[in-house]
Amino acid sequence: MISDDGLKQGDKIPSERELTERLKVGRSSVREALRSLELLGLIETRRGEGTFLADFKNNQLIKLLGMFILEDPNVKNDITKTREILEKDIIRNICSLTDKEQLLTLRKNAYKECSNLFDKIMGLESNRLLFRIWEVLKSYSAEIMDNQGQHMSNGAIPFLDALIEGNFDKAIAIYERKDTSQFLI
Repeated sequence: MISDDGLKQGDKIPSERELTERLKVGRSSVREALRSLELLGLIETRRGEGTFLADFKNNQLIKLLGMFILEDPNVKNDITKTREILEKDIIRNICSLTDKEQLLTLRKNAYKECSNLFDKIMGLESNRLLFRIWEVLKSYSAEIMDNQGQHMSNGAIPFLDALIEGNFDKAIAIYERKDTSQFLI
């Protein structure tokens, strides 16, 4: 319902009556659910104004649950592998770009932007859903793959050159390289 209605943080959610009708449940069930969501910090009620979506991204319970889930080594491995699969697919898509202007600009400014250069490269992905999924995995794997930024800043110029050339194999070889000391900017 939140995505269907295009609601975001700070937006007013439908009234109890409307929720009852839309969800086809009793009003007491809606009231109980809203109280639970408010206790979790996911919504907030303002007297005389209504009920609004809270900033769930900064919700401590969500963070705690996320960290609990990340304690499982299998989950860590799954997140890392999934992120690598997505990154390789994005690299393939970027290699096949016909317009290389943004890549050329990134290469020209690589020295200034090396701290977030890999993020900017990934941002060139035209499939917004793929990019958004990558962003979520990136946020969860920040603790797991804390060397990724260093990895790409060390190999930025050769990596960008491979992308500009459209050479997927070369780009992937640089991406997968563990010792990137020879590729310092």
